[in-house]
Amino acid sequence: MKVASGVRVRVCGTLLSASLLVAVQQAIAAEQPCAEAAQLVKRGVALGDGSQQEIELYRRAEALCPRMAESHFNIGVAFQRKGQLGEAESELRRAIALKDEDNFRIGLAAVLLQKGEVSSSREQYDRVLERSPKNVTALQGLAVILEKQQKLHEALEALQRAEAVEPANPTTVFNVGVLQEKLKRDDAAVAAYRRAADLQPKHFLANYHLGLLLLKTGSLAEARRVLEHAAELKPDDSRVQLALAEAYERSGDVERAGSALRRVAVLAPSNFFAQANLGLFLLSRGEYQEAISRLTVASSLDPKSSRVWSALGHAQLEAGNAAEAERSLRQALGLDPSNASAHNNLGVLLDRTGKTDEARREFAQALQLNPQLEIARKNLETVGE
Repeated sequence: MKVASGVRVRVCGTLLSASLLVAVQQAIAAEQPCAEAAQLVKRGVALGDGSQQEIELYRRAEALCPRMAESHFNIGVAFQRKGQLGEAESELRRAIALKDEDNFRIGLAAVLLQKGEVSSSREQYDRVLERSPKNVTALQGLAVILEKQQKLHEALEALQRAEAVEPANPTTVFNVGVLQEKLKRDDAAVAAYRRAADLQPKHFLANYHLGLLLLKTGSLAEARRVLEHAAELKPDDSRVQLALAEAYERSGDVERAGSALRRVAVLAPSNFFAQANLGLFLLSRGEYQEAISRLTVASSLDPKSSRVWSALGHAQLEAGNAAEAERSLRQALGLDPSNASAHNNLGVLLDRTGKTDEARREFAQALQLNPQLEIARKNLETVGE
């Protein structure tokens, strides 16, 4: 159909001039690539794995519709997941240049914080909060920055503002607990952790930190129950197994304490505390050879632990390895001359090898350092017999 100059054409009941009709048709044509781009972005988000395939979908969307800020934003998020923070920052800044949205600035703030640019990160959060004072994610991010700056009271205030907006947000409530604990407010921290765990029963960190704090404050029964739940959530987490071992030991459940320690030693073979505590447990059970093995590993992980060297010497002594035991015990005393147990055990070794005078001096030294060490008192009384 030809359109003569000045003639108007009725389109959907509205009269448009010929030039405006052309503009509308061009706009409709331009929108088609952007609609296709939106579908590509949607597919990329569904992948959400930071893979090259995901990034390629966003790149194709960007080529189809260069003005689509969401393409750049999602490319930035994907790069962030891959740890490519420079590329992530560039893409997020492009997204903001096209469309200045709160979530784009929050994404940029998170990347800048990962890069260690704390002031620049805070600037982004502040700009979001200037126009959206109740943005919970921005308040949470600001709290992280304030905590890093050791401004704990200000960080807590930011989180409490977020909590006022979303009282049932488990992330906010959990982090309130973290700050309360850092401020030495154990009761308030327990209440926050407990509430976060109630809001989200599968919140591992809420349960784990609650269990640790209950253990610290002596609530052993509840600590054990909470830590067992945390272990169900993450069976292969060595931290919770180590905490469980302490809870079992302190509540008198020796067998379960040993099982938990053995599990930690398997899960985290380079964890000093796991190897040391398992070694001490085995020593207390009279399993000297395995104790020697674990304590030897622990001594290599932390060569400056007098307690470990002392325990290793004790195990070697009980296993009949006198020369090795003496080296270990003297190593312990070289690191810490006030180690009463090491003095006592060295005295036992010297007494067994006929060096009674030296043994007597070691027992006396052990008692001087720790008058409550009854075994040293008994050894001093019976030396040479």
